[in-house]
Amino acid sequence: MKKETKKKIVSGFNQILIFLGIFIAITWWQQKDMLPTSSSLRAPNFSLVDMTDNVVHFNPSEQTQKTLVYFFAPWCSVCHISIDNIESIKQSSDGKINFYAVALDWKSKQEVETFLAEHDLTMPILLGTNETLNDFKIGGFPSYYVIDSNGILQSKDMGYTTEIGMRVRLGLVEL
Repeated sequence: MKKETKKKIVSGFNQILIFLGIFIAITWWQQKDMLPTSSSLRAPNFSLVDMTDNVVHFNPSEQTQKTLVYFFAPWCSVCHISIDNIESIKQSSDGKINFYAVALDWKSKQEVETFLAEHDLTMPILLGTNETLNDFKIGGFPSYYVIDSNGILQSKDMGYTTEIGMRVRLGLVEL
C-alpha cells in the first residue's frame, strides 16, 4: 500500500474517532440533567388526562411489564419524525410493552390535536403538566425513558433515535 493511501486511511479513521467523540460528548451533555438510570431508582408516578379527558394513572411500583414513556412537544419537528418510529415499535411489540406519549410545552389541547392529526397513533396520548416536566427532568424534546417491569429507570435518551436504536433499548433486538 502506498504511503499516501495509508495517510488517507489514518486521516479518515481519525476523523471518525473525532466525530464519535463529539457525538458522545453531545449526547452526555444533553442527558446530564435527566433522571439517572440505575438499579434502584423508580420512575416517578403520574396521573394525567388523555385526549378524551380520561385520567391515566402510572405507578411504577405496580408495573408488570416494560414501559416506554415518550415526551414530545407539538411544535417540535424532530418529534414529528420520531413519534412514527415509536408507533411502529408499539404495533410490532404484541402488547409486551406499555407505551405512553406525553405532550409537554403545549399551549392548548387543539395544538396537541393538530400534531396528532399528522400521525396515525394507537398509544395513549397524555397531556403533561409542568409538574410532569419537572418530575422527569425533561430539558429537551423528544425525550424517552424506558422503565423495566419493576418500575426502575432502565434507559433514557433525548433527541432523535432510530427505530432500531429504540428496539435495542427496549430489548426487542439483541446486538
